Amino acid sequence: RTLARTRSALRELVDAMPRTARVRRGDDIVEVSAYEVVRGDIVVVRPGDLVPVDGEVVAGSASLDTSSVTGESMPMEAGVGRLIYLVAEAGEQKPKVQRTLDRFAQWYTPSVIGASVVVYLISRDMHLALTFLVIACPGALVAAAPVAMIAGLGSSARRGVLIKGGERLERIAGIDTVAFDKTGTLTLGRPSVVAVEAFEGSSPQQVLAAAASAELRSEHHLASAILARAEADGVDPLPARDWDLRPGRGVVAVTDDGLRAAVGNTALMKALGVAVSPEQLTAVESREAEGETVAMVSLADRAIGLIGIADEPRPDAAQAIAALRDAGIDRIVMLTGDNRRAAEHIGAVLGIHSDYIRAGLMPDEKVSAIRDLQAAGARVAMVGDGINDAPALAMADVSIAMGASATRAAMEAADIALMSNNLMRIPQAMTHSRRILRVVRQNVALAVGVVVFLLAGVLAGRVHLASGMAVHEASILAVTLNGMRLLKQPRGS
Repeated sequence: RTLARTRSALRELVDAMPRTARVRRGDDIVEVSAYEVVRGDIVVVRPGDLVPVDGEVVAGSASLDTSSVTGESMPMEAGVGRLIYLVAEAGEQKPKVQRTLDRFAQWYTPSVIGASVVVYLISRDMHLALTFLVIACPGALVAAAPVAMIAGLGSSARRGVLIKGGERLERIAGIDTVAFDKTGTLTLGRPSVVAVEAFEGSSPQQVLAAAASAELRSEHHLASAILARAEADGVDPLPARDWDLRPGRGVVAVTDDGLRAAVGNTALMKALGVAVSPEQLTAVESREAEGETVAMVSLADRAIGLIGIADEPRPDAAQAIAALRDAGIDRIVMLTGDNRRAAEHIGAVLGIHSDYIRAGLMPDEKVSAIRDLQAAGARVAMVGDGINDAPALAMADVSIAMGASATRAAMEAADIALMSNNLMRIPQAMTHSRRILRVVRQNVALAVGVVVFLLAGVLAGRVHLASGMAVHEASILAVTLNGMRLLKQPRGS
C-alpha cells in the first residue's frame, strides 16, 4: 500500500510533462511524441515552447520557457552548450541510517548463526538453538528504515516536494542556512513597468515608442513588460529594422528614419557613446533605491528617458522566511545578480538582514559566496531556478529548484524540486524530513529493543518459539504501521 501510494504520487507528477516534440526530419520539421525522440535527434524549440526532452543546445540562442526544469514562468536565456544530465531515481538512493543497517546485517546474521551453534553445543537442546536462531532474525530492523523512507518520500511528493532520495532527505534535515536567489524565486518573476520618465525635450510617449521599437524582436522578459505597457498606453513602436541584442546590456535597433534607438543599462549607453548627465544618473539611482530595475532609453544617440520596472515579492515569501526561522534556520541569505539597492529593497520587505544580502554577483561569485558560508561551518541549502544558479546549486549542501511543473527534467535539476512556486514548501520539507528521520529512529529503537528482549527471554527459558515468533512478527507490523503514519498529510500542508 505504501509503495502503491508513492508510485501514484510520482505518476501524477510525471503526467505534467510535455507530450510532443518538433523534430527535424531531413528538410522538414515534424511533430512526434516526446517518447519517440531518440539520441541524435535535432529537436526544434520555438520561442515560448516547453522543452520536451533533456538535451544540449547545439545551435541558436533564445529566451526559452524553462518551466519544465525550473517552473519559472518567465523565459530564460539559453545558448549553445547547456546540458541536463540524467540521474538515478529517488527510491534507489539509501539514507545513511539505512546503509548503516545494511552494513550491520552483514556481520549480524553470521554472528547469530554462530551464536545459535554455540547455544546448541552448550545446551545440547536443538529446539532452544533453533528458537534462538529464528527469534534473532532482524526482520523489524530490516524494515525499520525503508518503509518510513518510502512513505515519507511519497508523502512529500503528494505535497509537491520531490526529494531525490534518502541521502538528500538526511542532508536537508541538518540545514542551518538557506540562500535564496532573488528574481523568480523570492519575487514573482513577472516584472511590469511602474514608471516612464522623460528627460527634458522628450515626452513619455516618445520614450515608450523608442523603447518598444528596440524591444520589438527581443524575447527578454523585460522587453515583454515594456511592450505590454506601450500597448496598454496605446503607443505604437517606431518602425524599425536591424535589431542588435547586446547580452547583459540591452538591445539596439535602427528606425526606418535611420535613427538608432536603444534601451538598456548605463553600460550600454556608455558603449554607444550616449552622454548621461549627472541629473539623469541621479534619476536612475533614485529609482534603483526603490527596488526598480531601470532601463535607459536613447534615440539618435541622445538619452531621452528611462523606464522603471519592478518585480514584486511573492505573496508567501515573507511568511516562508518567518517559517524557516521558526524551524530553526537562523541565517537567511540572498544571492542575486541584481543591483544592491534593488536587493536591499526586497530584503527589507521580506525581513532579510542587509548583512546577509550579496548583490551584483556573477554565477562564479555566487559559488564563492556559498563556499564562504560553508567554510564558516554552515550547512547551506541553495534555492534557485535550477539553470542560471546551477553552479551555486551544485556547490550547496542541498540544492532546491523552484518549479511549477514536475517533469523528469525538474527532478534532475536539484536535490529537491518544488513542483509549485510555493515557498512555504521549503520549511515544510525541512520539518517533514526531520519527522521522517525521527520515525526511522523510533523504528530502529523498537526493533533492537524487541530482539534484545526476546533473546534474553529465550536464554532464560521464558520465551518459546510460538510466543516469540508472535511477538517478533508483531514488531515487524509495528514498525511498518509506524512508517505508514508518514503517508498522512500533516495539518496545514
